[in-house]
Amino acid sequence: MPKLLRAWYTFLALSLLTFVATAFIGRPPTSLSAGIALPHQLPYRMGVNLRETLAALVDRRDLRAENQALQDRLSEEQARARNLEIDVERLREILAIREAQSPGVLTTAPVIGGTSGEMVDRLLLGAGRSAPLSVGMPVTVPAGLVGITIDVTGGRAVVRTILDPESRVGVTVQGKGGQGVAIGDVASGVRVVRFIEGDPVEVGDVIETSSYGGLFPRGVRVGTVVAVDPREPNDIRRSFLVEPSADLSTLLEVAVISPP
Repeated sequence: MPKLLRAWYTFLALSLLTFVATAFIGRPPTSLSAGIALPHQLPYRMGVNLRETLAALVDRRDLRAENQALQDRLSEEQARARNLEIDVERLREILAIREAQSPGVLTTAPVIGGTSGEMVDRLLLGAGRSAPLSVGMPVTVPAGLVGITIDVTGGRAVVRTILDPESRVGVTVQGKGGQGVAIGDVASGVRVVRFIEGDPVEVGDVIETSSYGGLFPRGVRVGTVVAVDPREPNDIRRSFLVEPSADLSTLLEVAVISPP
């Protein structure tokens, strides 16, 4: 074999050995590096670059895994914080209802269904006998009266709202007295009928529950007078329209009160 060809093969073998040693072993031994002159620098640098690239890929993979773990932990903490916020909001609502409406707040319940549209005459609650709920319990929110439970199962309850035509709520005018019955009206919301005045009823007066009928605690806000019908001759009773204080179409959760 010619000497030139033999030298070329020797150079290739040393270059390959240097490349492998540098890429997968690390820095080659001094005896090996000393025996190889300048021609091996190119495969040597290639080996170093390959080893550093592999190390960088491994580090990047570990970094991605650590980053994903941190993101998962952050999501868990955010969910836990949100649950605490919801609990605080629920407790605030219960406290507000106890102070302004009735001390007999039993529990809160999520609204999971009901009549669609603005005229919500029925609501479905995600709580039942295990809560414990029973038929005839007033249902309210801080803004005002919602209705009363009419059907209760193990984990569900149906509420007849004050907009239901079958609803009957004894009411009075805040600060003026008087006595009447609020009835659900599909066309107008709530209509108070057979109302015997104390002082004259006017638009803007606040209507609240009375003790009449015994179904609701006294003093729970029902709504605001928006129109007063003309008085019939020789009729001592009045009729007027009321806009409910609570927007029943947007409720997410309600409070249930023990019967008076």
